Amino acid sequence: MRTDQRGDADVVRSEFDRRGDILVVAARLFAERGYLNTTMTEIARTCGLGQSSLYYWFRQKEDILLGLLALNRVSLDFARQMVAAPGSPAVRLLRLLRLDVGELCSAAVDICEVEVLAEAQPEVFAEFWADTAELHRHMATLISEGIACGEFIDCDPEFAALNICAAEEGVQRRYRNSAAHSPGGASPFRHPTYSREHIAEELAAMLVRGLLRDPSTLPTVRAQAGDDHAGYPASGLTAGR
Repeated sequence: MRTDQRGDADVVRSEFDRRGDILVVAARLFAERGYLNTTMTEIARTCGLGQSSLYYWFRQKEDILLGLLALNRVSLDFARQMVAAPGSPAVRLLRLLRLDVGELCSAAVDICEVEVLAEAQPEVFAEFWADTAELHRHMATLISEGIACGEFIDCDPEFAALNICAAEEGVQRRYRNSAAHSPGGASPFRHPTYSREHIAEELAAMLVRGLLRDPSTLPTVRAQAGDDHAGYPASGLTAGR
């Protein structure tokens, strides 16, 4: 009896590992070629599978993307922690934005590509949109708390949260395309190359500074927020916007 149970467990583990291997390979291909430019045939070939075998695990490419989204909810989990934590809303928001930008820049798929797909297939991406709404709500909550305690200027928290997310998404897209715009790159528009950590730190600080009632307090806010860079994971994709 025990032998049969162990055999069943090995089968389940083998199936789980195979599915995970496919997600890892797909994430690498998406990062290298872009989601839209990667085909199911390429994923199957790189995994060493026949295309029919790949369809056993994932019926369509969107299912692979959804699998990657489900694997990584780092920003959303951290947002929940920041809303529940005590202390300065400005410090908590800075910490959240810094992590979120880092996650977006390191994700396997451009979040802008994900949103285009999600807009066209809202039912398929219902969980993605639910995560998006929750992350937005947590950002707006931190902004509201900052207004209430006098740290932030009076503003519409919902509008501020929407524009913060838009700024993050635009910057991660620029980061992904930075090689073409670096000195010696193919694009006629060139600019210095910045690390993911620098982008996350500076953009988060700029966004919080724009909300502070007294911008001169930003150095103190940054000092209190500490250094989270060592905690940036190598993510598959940040869930939700």
